[in-house]
Amino acid sequence: MLKRRGFEVILSNPTEYLFFPPDLDSVFEDELYEMLKKYSFRIFIRDVIKNRKAFGAGDLLKYSTREWVETYIDFLLKRGVIAESSPGRYRLKSEAVFSFGDTLEWFVANVFEREFSSPALWGVRLKGVSSGGDYDVIASVEGGLVYVEVKSSPPKNVEEAEVAAFIKRAEALSPSIAIFLEDTRLRMKDKIVPFFESLLKGKEVKGLQGETFSIDDKVFIINSRPDMVSNLGYCVQRRLHKRFW
Repeated sequence: MLKRRGFEVILSNPTEYLFFPPDLDSVFEDELYEMLKKYSFRIFIRDVIKNRKAFGAGDLLKYSTREWVETYIDFLLKRGVIAESSPGRYRLKSEAVFSFGDTLEWFVANVFEREFSSPALWGVRLKGVSSGGDYDVIASVEGGLVYVEVKSSPPKNVEEAEVAAFIKRAEALSPSIAIFLEDTRLRMKDKIVPFFESLLKGKEVKGLQGETFSIDDKVFIINSRPDMVSNLGYCVQRRLHKRFW
């Protein structure tokens, strides 16, 4: 599908910056995927990366209870993602990871493959794209391309230039749908939606449900409330259920 559009995939599914070891066994991969469905676990992972050189349970209590944090620490410790440096203190074993971004892209691509039976690539770099060829996630759903821009930072850290770049990449790729995903439970209407309204003058940004918005049922703006997987599924269903007549 990408080749027919005149693009060449020069990079996809890179593993060097994943939070977890790339050679994980299938059982651990399944466990990790299910854990990453939890918003609290994703926030926990971000805090682990932020404190990657040294942390304890008390450093990670901003968004979770101590009980859940200790459960998450035990999960990562047993599977070799973190190591205990002294009693009650830990460090992230990978020294190459400074961001949750790559791992979040891996997770979103897996959502398409596992939940929607749709092949997907993440961390994609395309040759032949005039607007820059970096795409977070590209999936094939019923013969159409789906492009997802994945943001792991809160809305306050997203600037208009990033939204403009997303729009340009979507225009160059010409997918069936393009999704701007912010992994947050904060409001999208306050800052992100106005960026789209400013950049796409004359286009109506329509509120659908919760903090999910749409432009012509082709471009979607979503967050992770109440659930990232269901929000992605909702966008795909909206596009596939367009009126027959």
